[in-house]
Amino acid sequence: MTKKSKMIVLITAVILIGGLLLFVRFPKEPKPFLSDKQIIKRINSFFSDAQPKVIQKKIFLDDTHVFVPFISEDNGYGMSFWVWKDNKWRAASVNNGGQPQVWIGEEKSLIMWNMDPRDDVSEIKVFIRKDRGFMVSAGIATYQPGIEMMHSITLQGKPYGVEKYPDNWRILMNHYEKLQAEDGQNEFFQFNDSLQLANDFYDKDGNEVFPEHSSNSNSYTTGNNYVDFPFLIHVEEVELEGTY
Repeated sequence: MTKKSKMIVLITAVILIGGLLLFVRFPKEPKPFLSDKQIIKRINSFFSDAQPKVIQKKIFLDDTHVFVPFISEDNGYGMSFWVWKDNKWRAASVNNGGQPQVWIGEEKSLIMWNMDPRDDVSEIKVFIRKDRGFMVSAGIATYQPGIEMMHSITLQGKPYGVEKYPDNWRILMNHYEKLQAEDGQNEFFQFNDSLQLANDFYDKDGNEVFPEHSSNSNSYTTGNNYVDFPFLIHVEEVELEGTY
């Protein structure tokens, strides 16, 4: 084989391999979502604590994200979050409890939950909060007001559900993050810079309850940054300034 022929073969091989890799990795339309059996098998393969037995529902948040609540072998209520990534449906997060989580999407944000009926929760109150702050620097006093807003979710007889995150909260968080970025060296923002997402729980009579069964949980989250869930802390009425 001549030197020219070898070069042609090498170039052809490189083109074919490159084309194959491009075909494999090029984003494709999502395939139909997994069956119940496939979901259960996939979860059990990497997170044995969950042990799903019954898939309650498959809720598409958009074309490439799916929320899947489930009931486990020991009758616990858990939930999983799936994403179409690298041409495959992947479990981004699995939790064998069902306390609310917030998914921050590009165009919308959603609150997801799957509360264990044994906790007798009929209403979830979700809050966005920030402590007030006061400081004196170089003889100048600066005050930053607190924030506290509430969004109510009624379970309506279903343990699981998805509800849109309030638009004004999303706008507030986006503006606040932008302000922090612009004033990154501001001493006061470093002193008091956290917006918190929190929740509290109530039974059908409006009495405050703690969801013991839903809270006692373990979780799995992929290390590939497919999803980012803000952490919701639990608050009680005595910790709130307003009356709701």
